[in-house]
Amino acid sequence: MKDDFTVPLNTIAKILDITPRRVNILANEGVLPKLERGRYALAPVVTAYIQYLRKRTVNNDVGADDYATHRARLTSAKADMAEMEREQMKSNLIPADDVADAWDTMVSNMRAKLLSIPTKSATQTFAAENVTEAKTILKDAVNGALQELAAIQVKTVNPVRASVDEDRPEDAQKPSTTARTKDK
Repeated sequence: MKDDFTVPLNTIAKILDITPRRVNILANEGVLPKLERGRYALAPVVTAYIQYLRKRTVNNDVGADDYATHRARLTSAKADMAEMEREQMKSNLIPADDVADAWDTMVSNMRAKLLSIPTKSATQTFAAENVTEAKTILKDAVNGALQELAAIQVKTVNPVRASVDEDRPEDAQKPSTTARTKDK
């Protein structure tokens, strides 16, 4: 059969088992070669359609994204993790859970300390000789509460990436011990 053997649109559609409209769409997209209006060279069209189907099958197996795109995303994610680890080592990054835990500790300590001021200071304030001495007693109690609040430190308990090797059982057994407040 010669490469210049031409057939009409309906014949190409039947041979390729697609609609005539789909043949026109593929021709307009440049997938199928078209000789003239309504005429197609049979051998080149069949070859082009087979190549189109092969390419589509390979793309579906790999997915819309190719291997290089996935690899680039993985490399970027690893770089981001390394950057976060570096920032955490420099104490510039603290995981949100650790900050939330520290705030919970600070708020509960502050609440307890502030609620205890009237009880602890009532007798001293009552025994004060004048208003200035009573103010000083209360001011000292409030300053003590504020100093305790200032002594609370945020420590990393849940690092960005665990520093223990989970494949080694002796490392996985180590508990995480991190103090949240300075000793009084």
